[in-house]
Amino acid sequence: MEAINTYYNFNFWIGLNDQTTKKQEIWLEEAKRIITNLTIKFLWFWTITTDATWVYTYEDWTQVSENSINVNFKTQKPDTKAILEYVANLKKKLNQESILVSYTKENVNFL
Repeated sequence: MEAINTYYNFNFWIGLNDQTTKKQEIWLEEAKRIITNLTIKFLWFWTITTDATWVYTYEDWTQVSENSINVNFKTQKPDTKAILEYVANLKKKLNQESILVSYTKENVNFL
């Protein structure tokens, strides 16, 4: 068995409802294209999942269900500056109020 490596596993949950209109203004395939083009510039070892729906509560307490996209990537050395720039670019391109970012540290083995 090969050596076990430590990686950081990041998830970015990106809702597709526009922060101004609170409804989806960009179709799923267009959003996926925008996200893919940005992701290629910033991340390695990544996947995009597009079949997610979640409920989001805006700052004014309006609650909606929306289509969302999850970007998952792994890295051994997280670059905080690049991650923050990536999120800022996603928010601007998709007119998002926020993007949920979560991460865990895990042991990974390529078998």
